Amino acid sequence: MRGTTYLLALLISVFAGSNSIAAESSLRIPKAEGVSKVKNPEKSDDSRPAYVYGQIRMEGMQYFTAVPDAPQLSNSQLLSARLSVLKEASWIDSAFDVTGGTYFARGQNHMILHEAYVASKGDEFKVFAGRKKKDWSDIDHRWNLGLWQPYLTLDALRPEEEGLTGIFFDYNKKNYQVLLMVTPMFIPSMGPDVREEGGGLVADNRWYRAPSRDYDFNSRINQISYKLDIPEQAKLVNNGGASVMTRIGDKSKGTWIVASAGYLPVNDLLLKRQAFKQTSADKVDVTVSPAVTYHKIASVDVGYSFKAVKTTISALADEPEAKLPEEEWSMQSLKPLQAYSAAVDFALNDIITRPIAVQISYLKVVGGSIVDITSVGEPDDFTLYDSRLKFSNSLMLQLEGQIATWFRRPLVTRIKYRYDYDQRGSLLNTEFQYFPTQKWAVVLGGDVLGVQDEGHMPSSFLNQFRANDRFYGGMTYVF
Repeated sequence: MRGTTYLLALLISVFAGSNSIAAESSLRIPKAEGVSKVKNPEKSDDSRPAYVYGQIRMEGMQYFTAVPDAPQLSNSQLLSARLSVLKEASWIDSAFDVTGGTYFARGQNHMILHEAYVASKGDEFKVFAGRKKKDWSDIDHRWNLGLWQPYLTLDALRPEEEGLTGIFFDYNKKNYQVLLMVTPMFIPSMGPDVREEGGGLVADNRWYRAPSRDYDFNSRINQISYKLDIPEQAKLVNNGGASVMTRIGDKSKGTWIVASAGYLPVNDLLLKRQAFKQTSADKVDVTVSPAVTYHKIASVDVGYSFKAVKTTISALADEPEAKLPEEEWSMQSLKPLQAYSAAVDFALNDIITRPIAVQISYLKVVGGSIVDITSVGEPDDFTLYDSRLKFSNSLMLQLEGQIATWFRRPLVTRIKYRYDYDQRGSLLNTEFQYFPTQKWAVVLGGDVLGVQDEGHMPSSFLNQFRANDRFYGGMTYVF
């Protein structure tokens, strides 16, 4: 699991999002379950309506275990809003989807442009320009791998998938599709806002994993003092790429195949570092700087859909380019990985009267480690982070839908359970929503992480964050 993405990534995303156009295959607008979408026509020059959707969320969260060095992170209050707009004109269509929020604390305000694009008219062939989500790979989307499309991971248990930014040429028929994407720019995945403080790299976020400050130099433990060196935005943004996707068959029924391939920047920034030993003290000054590398990525999904049942078998492989740092620098070297998944999605409508959807899936990842290397390509004796992904050998069970009614109003639940055999640990996510009215929802939920052996794989995701059990509650307004 890549640890964090630096403040620069956040700046790049906001800058690029506000100065470019972005989006998705069909704009996926977040809404509370059980609440219908409300269309709000607005007057425009060509007398065509703009369809506006939104969501406002107010939430309080409490962690069960306090962080000794940061007791203020034991609880939080979140106010967020999401606005999505679809606009059709006589000669062009446009859409955008943006989220803004605050935790009422330093460095914990955010504004993210998930999608924003313009599209040409046409029933079968369309050209999109901007930031757009597409269904490149089922395994990447289902397991939030972030290999095809970048993610916002301010909260590791609530990853937000973002679109790629570029020009999309989409020929789409019911039983056949060809999509080509080319881009001159790169917007990376984003994590917590990281800063220097007291010689360490810190963030006001419980899901940030700080690198070790202990360094073994000539059999003596030295303390590391970190410093951030942020390069010019252009060096990170001006990295283009291209990808192609082909679909054969109708994904709503029968057999279908989706194959995708691309040459793109890796969504997680590399970290490179330069160390200077102070001979007068047991201290090492380390300068850390983000960098970009490319990878070749390919994926295949084969599925069969029948009535309320859908089965999918997926495979994905990526091959990062080997990149050497400058002299006296060390850099993360990403190892290739192969990921495989099998999934069954089905609805219980024929068994029970309530609309409940069930998903059962399994993930197996081979490779995907990280090794820090020197300027001559040899492994360094210190590694910042050792794994690219959170899960590598996992079973997931998910249930979502209306489980009951109370005073004739729906009670909706989302329950997701994951067990990782390599980490010997599990993750349980639960959320309940009650709708006293069509637009308002009362939300109550919690997340529980745990491992069977705390001494097994101490740097793994579940072991590292096993103290982050939490519960939350609030209200959501949908319009």
